[in-house]
Amino acid sequence: MRTTTTTIILTCVIAALRTAPTVAEPLKCMDRFKVKDLVIGAWWGPDPSLENYRTYKDAGFNVLMTYRNRANSKYGEDYQNPDAEFKLARKIGVWVMLDTYMKNETPWGGVEPDPPVDHPNHHSARPAQLDWLLGRYGNSPVLAGILLGDNCGLHTYMAENARSLAKTNPGLWPWLSTNPNVDAQGKEPMPLLTTQNYPFLYEIGQPEPVKREHFCNRLDYDRNKANELGIALWPFNNCTAAVSPSQIRFQVYAMAAYGSQGIWYFHYNDGVWDPTEEEPGHLYEASKEANWHLRGVGDRIIGRRSPGAFHTPGPELPGGMLVPGEGQIIERMSDALLAGVLVPEDRFDAGDLTPDTIIVVDKRTVTPDQDEPGPRRVYVKFSDDITAITVSTAHETYEKTLPASGRLSLTLKAGEGAVIGLG
Repeated sequence: MRTTTTTIILTCVIAALRTAPTVAEPLKCMDRFKVKDLVIGAWWGPDPSLENYRTYKDAGFNVLMTYRNRANSKYGEDYQNPDAEFKLARKIGVWVMLDTYMKNETPWGGVEPDPPVDHPNHHSARPAQLDWLLGRYGNSPVLAGILLGDNCGLHTYMAENARSLAKTNPGLWPWLSTNPNVDAQGKEPMPLLTTQNYPFLYEIGQPEPVKREHFCNRLDYDRNKANELGIALWPFNNCTAAVSPSQIRFQVYAMAAYGSQGIWYFHYNDGVWDPTEEEPGHLYEASKEANWHLRGVGDRIIGRRSPGAFHTPGPELPGGMLVPGEGQIIERMSDALLAGVLVPEDRFDAGDLTPDTIIVVDKRTVTPDQDEPGPRRVYVKFSDDITAITVSTAHETYEKTLPASGRLSLTLKAGEGAVIGLG
């Protein structure tokens, strides 16, 4: 097991030398899976129509959940048949995450749940039911993973399912979403740490700095736990109608800055796609721009661990934050910024916290009833060891030799991020 704390960075000088960018390989815990790219996932996924699926793909999503709880009455007699989703996914070129939750009285394949169900309405797949599902869909070229559980502890049958997948279908993700017992999960072949991180949903009445602080606190805790257990960070953001464009940008870029290997959107009462009007929602353009930007620089994010994130001291002071200063890789930066530090896993495991990527995020956010702030000019002052960098924003990518001052200037929208390659 690996252990690290953010104090390592605070007490040591980090020298980011001019080196070639590390080849983008997945984290070791992710190497056996079919999907090697940065995941941009949609939970619970759109209704299965060609227009809906194309719209999500155009917005930069590369993994779609099959429709959540397939016993939904709108499916009528065909609720146990996700073939439509698989066909659409194959047609347009996206991956499928198969949701195994099913209505209690109509279990998958008619296989009764064993162990018995403790929920009044539905249940996730038990081992015999998972065998049935894999017999039917396990060889699909678009199947990327299986949802084994959601918002629950690690049940014995879920661990058994994960072990079975590792033997029979090792390329598929065994996903347990939002499990309070991550330490137990870390002992099983279930290397995806997911938390439903929703201060922008459940704390609507709180000031924006409080919501941002709580969001980053959760990311920092999960980042640390993922590093300790050798698993991967796969958090959720919230993209409901209660979220503004600056809030969605901030969530997405902050997730990447803290080392997320997958970014999942929670699409209930969706702001990305309006299911009632069947048209793009008010967050569509902002999420599309951020998604495609991060996918374009995925080789700077995949296969890296985060030892922490710098924050400009201000109204919010997230736990574990790194403070810019002398002897740090970042000595100064504009107000209301965070800068996540990403280190290739092999270096991290060897105790070398020399990063090759920094993700700078503008922390300004507003609520949907407020006018979005305009872009602003910000700066980051790097240590003298940093000379050559590659800058990627949502609008341009360029190489740059820093001036003697070590100062990099950027123009960022509220909540937007820039990905800085060192060397």
